[in-house]
Amino acid sequence: MRLLVLGASGQTGQHLLSQALEKDHHVTALVRTPSKITQTHENLKVVQCDVFDRSQLQPHVNDCDAVISTLGFSVQFREPCPHFLTVEGNVSECMREAGKRRCIFMHSWYTDPASREKCGSFMVRMFVKYFIGQVLEGMRQSEIEIEKSDHLDYTFVLPGGLTNGPVTEKSFITNDTDFYVSQVDRSGATRTDRADVARYILSILEDEDSFRKIRAICPVEN
Repeated sequence: MRLLVLGASGQTGQHLLSQALEKDHHVTALVRTPSKITQTHENLKVVQCDVFDRSQLQPHVNDCDAVISTLGFSVQFREPCPHFLTVEGNVSECMREAGKRRCIFMHSWYTDPASREKCGSFMVRMFVKYFIGQVLEGMRQSEIEIEKSDHLDYTFVLPGGLTNGPVTEKSFITNDTDFYVSQVDRSGATRTDRADVARYILSILEDEDSFRKIRAICPVEN
């Protein structure tokens, strides 16, 4: 499959590149700073691109089978982070123009405000509310807009807190309704290695059951 990856120079994006190439996908990585991608492979093309500029994004969407975004943005304290809505909106419009459907966006647990009132401990609720709340609001704004589309087979993949362990073979518990995985939230087992998020994203590329879903995920021991 020809994959277009946004956020490829980030920590999750780097895992995604490696795993996608191992699976013989052809990958175009759109990045602001190409020198940050140190991997080389005959099936990898690294392109400098401003993904906030739809005219720069369009030709690359035209040439792909699916778009994956693992982009993250800095914490905003005063207002919802606008960048998810802008970039993911650009992806949506470019895919409409190109007649392409499959896209996967990595967000986070608790994008829906109601879910934040149910998250584990008092300290977690305070962190979510006061430190990353505006990032989550920005993610949620984009989810709402993408949900209105009729031309996309989207999946929003929502992991919990991200860590940097190696890829595993753990199974995943998923939840398509609550914006977090309620089965494990209060047990404290909410961390997900970035390598496993990448593994999960690639595993659902052609899984029609994941289409048009906002899916919270959490790995569990087999």
